[in-house]
Formats: sequence, structure tokens, C-alpha cells
Amino acid sequence: MHAQDLGVLVLPIHQGKLTSSLLYEHLKETDDFDARGRADFTSNVSGAQFSYGITDTVAVAVKGGVLINPQMDAQGSQWQSRAGYIYGADLYNEVFPATPGWIPGVQLSGGATGFQVPLDRTNFPDPTNHPGGGWYTVDQLMSGVEYHGAVLATFKQGPFEPYAGVRAFGSTVNWQNNQVNPGIIKGNAHGNVSLVVGFPVQISKEVRFELEGRFVNETAVTAGFTLAAF
Repeated sequence: MHAQDLGVLVLPIHQGKLTSSLLYEHLKETDDFDARGRADFTSNVSGAQFSYGITDTVAVAVKGGVLINPQMDAQGSQWQSRAGYIYGADLYNEVFPATPGWIPGVQLSGGATGFQVPLDRTNFPDPTNHPGGGWYTVDQLMSGVEYHGAVLATFKQGPFEPYAGVRAFGSTVNWQNNQVNPGIIKGNAHGNVSLVVGFPVQISKEVRFELEGRFVNETAVTAGFTLAAF
């Protein structure tokens, strides 16, 4: 899997103020590994994102969360974990704001995300050590870092502030078997560009609800609730 990303790509920017977002995400991603070929990763993610407005157009954000019941599918077998974790930082730049009446604005963002997923069970065939087949315990770890950037067109019509654009990413991933030495398989993202659409609703000046989807080379749906603290 390439290192999963958490959070939305368009945040409200308030100079000198802290903005906090509670997020829930479902994601599916595909990666290419040296020895196992193409693999699909799925998980739910629960986390938070905190941003600070350096100016009225530039903000920096940190984020983190828990991967819930992550699973890797490769070569017709599955590897599972009860939980993993994700962390990262981003920089946002509202080049120019959207104008009411569907006159678009532009927002840029870029950053990095890391993750750790301890895999503890699999049904991968192992006739030597597990001749009966079925599920058995393992001691493996997936970890990696993703670097990403996005260019988005933003719009504003009343309380609705939809956006759409492209997201580019690259990554390095290690799939490590702690029961074998060296036991490390290298991987990278399958594809490097995805499409992004989002539909935030500004409930008040301080409160905002967000829904975002990422498609092509990755699939992720994120729901968020954002509060600006003054």
C-alpha cells in the first residue's frame, strides 16, 4: 500500500487561529511489491487534524489517527491487523479565494504522511509450518511514507463550498516479516495521480461539515466536522 493519507484537502484558513477537525475515512489503495506483485489495502480511519493560520491565505496542519481493522489482499490471500496508526503534516495555500456566484478560486497543498500497521494473522498458504491451512498468527509490520500535493478549484455559493482537482503522490513502503531475516519486501504506489471532489457546508463562521472523495489509483471517502477556535 502507499502510505495512506488522512484529512481533507481544503481547510478554512483563519489567520492567527487554530482550527480542529474530527475525521472518519474509509479507504482502499493499490500498491506494487517486489515479491508479491499488486496488493490492495483497505481500512477505516478515525482521527483528527489541527491547523493554524500563519496568514489569511497560508496554514500549516498536523494530523493523526487510528487505522481500524486494516487488511492487505495479495496473491489471493489476506493479511489482517486489529489496528495501526497514521500521522503527518501539510501546508495549505489559498492562492486566491472563491467568489460567491461560482467564480472559482485556487488552493494548493502539500505534505507528507507516515503509517505503521502491525499484521498479526494471515491465511497465506504455508504447507511446511501450517499444513492444515486456514488462518494463523504472524509477526509482520508494514510501514511507509507518502509525499503528496494537490491543486484544487474551489467554489462558493451560499453555505456550500464545493471543490475539485487533482492529487499527486509518491511513496516508499516496507513490508517486514519479523520472523525471517532480513524478511523485507519493498513496494511503491500503483499510479501517482488521483481525482478529488469535496462538498463542505459552512454551518456558521466557526463550524463546518465536510465530505470528500478521492478516486482513480486510490479510493477514499472522508467525512469531517471542523471547528475554528478563537
